[in-house]
Amino acid sequence: ELTATEEKAEELARNIHATREKAAPTFNDAIQTTLARLGMPEARFVVQLTPAPALTPTGDDEIDFLFTANGNFAPQKVERIASGGEISRVMLAHRMELPTIIFDEIDTGVSGRIADAMGEIIADLSQTMQVVDITHLPQVASKGDTHFVVYKDAEGSHIRRLDPEERITEIAKMLSGSQITEAALAQARILLDK
Repeated sequence: ELTATEEKAEELARNIHATREKAAPTFNDAIQTTLARLGMPEARFVVQLTPAPALTPTGDDEIDFLFTANGNFAPQKVERIASGGEISRVMLAHRMELPTIIFDEIDTGVSGRIADAMGEIIADLSQTMQVVDITHLPQVASKGDTHFVVYKDAEGSHIRRLDPEERITEIAKMLSGSQITEAALAQARILLDK
């Protein structure tokens, strides 16, 4: 019985490996396409499957995600070579089917046009799942449907939902700091399409 069970487990592991092997190129291409959209046209992403030393609950593969931001260099394990901004972009490029996803400053290390593209991708994700995004970038924050502000006072930390006018003010603060200018308010309205 043990032998039969081991043979069945090995057969299932082979099937899982074949499925992973078939899916990897599509997955790689999807990530690379999104990375190009996020200002990394030379980036390469590769799912590397190597045999595991023993059967595991998830099959007989060891899976590594390899990455390079520069097409002239060989991809290496993403956790070893990617900067904070690059890791953020790779994480955002990986589409997951979840009911809710929370990004805590996933836009660290990006700005300008790339921040705007990142905001659009996060907004796209929100069409199929609930997305909570903690950000300090106006280009990203402006893409949200609902905004909350987190603040501290003598009684502790608080969170409050913003009304439409308060959204404009908070985006303007992100743009200009403590002194809210008319130019910042005008730019906030443009970002929010108000």
